[in-house]
Amino acid sequence: MPFNILNVKSNPSKVIIICLLFLNILSLTILYSSLHQRGELKNQDIFYKQITWILISWLVLIIISFINYRLYLDFSYIFYILNLILLVAVYFFGKKTMGAQRWLSIFGFSFQPSELSKITTIFLLAKFFSSADRKYFIKGFIFPLVLILINALLIFKQPDLGTAVVLIILFLMVGVSSRIRKRCFIFLVGAGLFLLPFSGHFLKDYQKKRLIVFLNPNVDPLGAGYTIIQSKIAIGSGKLAGKGFLAGTQNQFNFLPERHTDFIFTIVAEEWGFLGSLFLLLIYWLIIKMILDRAKETRDPFARRLSIGICSYLFIHIFINIGMTLGILPVVGIPLIFLSYGGTNLVVSFLLVGIFFNICKNT
Repeated sequence: MPFNILNVKSNPSKVIIICLLFLNILSLTILYSSLHQRGELKNQDIFYKQITWILISWLVLIIISFINYRLYLDFSYIFYILNLILLVAVYFFGKKTMGAQRWLSIFGFSFQPSELSKITTIFLLAKFFSSADRKYFIKGFIFPLVLILINALLIFKQPDLGTAVVLIILFLMVGVSSRIRKRCFIFLVGAGLFLLPFSGHFLKDYQKKRLIVFLNPNVDPLGAGYTIIQSKIAIGSGKLAGKGFLAGTQNQFNFLPERHTDFIFTIVAEEWGFLGSLFLLLIYWLIIKMILDRAKETRDPFARRLSIGICSYLFIHIFINIGMTLGILPVVGIPLIFLSYGGTNLVVSFLLVGIFFNICKNT
């Protein structure tokens, strides 16, 4: 049957595995290009570290896929408390890099507890919103909101505005799919928009500059606005089919900062053009479609909310990151899922996919 691969009933796990393998290959290809400058490969250790992280991520996915997803319902509070302890530990013992204190180092292994917060948030929201009834406003809406806000506040203080925003959006997206009255979430969004103009007092200077250059990058073209201006130039120069592998001028001549992390999509657009970018979005759409279709089919409310949480996590990262590179959203330091360089985010993403695979096997 034509396009049978799109039929979720065939095997969503196989479709996602194929997509992930493609994204791994693309990640290494683009990462190689981002490190390749004027005929020479710079910072080779970054490239080999990413290969190691990819292998570790697949191992994590395989292990997690054999752990019954109902375990996360029983231990969601414990996971939340442990993550809270790690976030507090960052405040006292965290490693400071480029003005941000986000990393913990244990036995020589560095990781970001804020990334783990995304997992515990999904577990917690799936637990609350799978059993919440619209009659119980305090227990079903206020209590989980307070727990998520505590996490978000600790992460915001690191400072990590992007991850803090992700937690709030996760609350809204998973919550809207629950039986809680929708007007509660509408009121929350309205309150947030009302308080937004007063939030500048709590932002760091560089965060304020990012918001200013979001409105007008030319205010500081050689400073805070430089990256987004170069990103737009690179994306636009890719046109329909791109300039080709290792042929992007903004990339190869080092005009674009952070191109192997937050702005890796810019390289995709410059070297592979609109068609290559569209194909990448198709791969992401396939993964999200598989998860959403399975969420609709399952009768277990916890499995459904867990799947929606995983799907929301993927969508938020894709939407915000690409929006940043296009200049339609402020730069908040969100990596492009499965593609950007970085171990913690990659492992967390594969871990969540592993959880979904177990849901597929057990529902």
